[in-house]
Amino acid sequence: MWVFLTIFLFVFSIGIAIGGLLAGPRVLPPFIQIGILTGLFFIFSYAGMFIGVVFTPFFGFGFIDFFLAICCLLVLIAILTRFHPIYGFFPPHEKTIVCLLAVLFFLIGFQWGVIGYRTFFTLFMSMVFFLAIAIGLLIQIHIRQKLWRFAYISFLPLIWLLFVTLFKLL
Repeated sequence: MWVFLTIFLFVFSIGIAIGGLLAGPRVLPPFIQIGILTGLFFIFSYAGMFIGVVFTPFFGFGFIDFFLAICCLLVLIAILTRFHPIYGFFPPHEKTIVCLLAVLFFLIGFQWGVIGYRTFFTLFMSMVFFLAIAIGLLIQIHIRQKLWRFAYISFLPLIWLLFVTLFKLL
């Protein structure tokens, strides 16, 4: 039960952080980006889950947690270094961030496969991820409307992502 709860909170927190990062540009992102990110999450986490089922006896849960935390830190650094005030945190034609997110989603799915969760769990977590992105986007839009004078308020989701990464290491 605790494993399910920690995985649920991790996926929900990652979704809220990514949704908040989508609100970074001056022009709000089209809703197709939410669908694309959710599809990317489903495809790569399902592939990771499928491969994780095969390699169950070789990897431990904590071992994969370590690589998840490192990948989250790499995503955090890549997003932070590629920020543009007009384009936001996901500039067009940026392949590095998308590849790092795909690796992160693959590792999340790999962890599910190692501990024995299967297809319906991946579908459920994809719906949770979609909901979390939408909630994170709405929360960040609301925060930006209230605190529009502070230029650095768009970096708030990165602080949340750092907090989630440190939580994953515990």
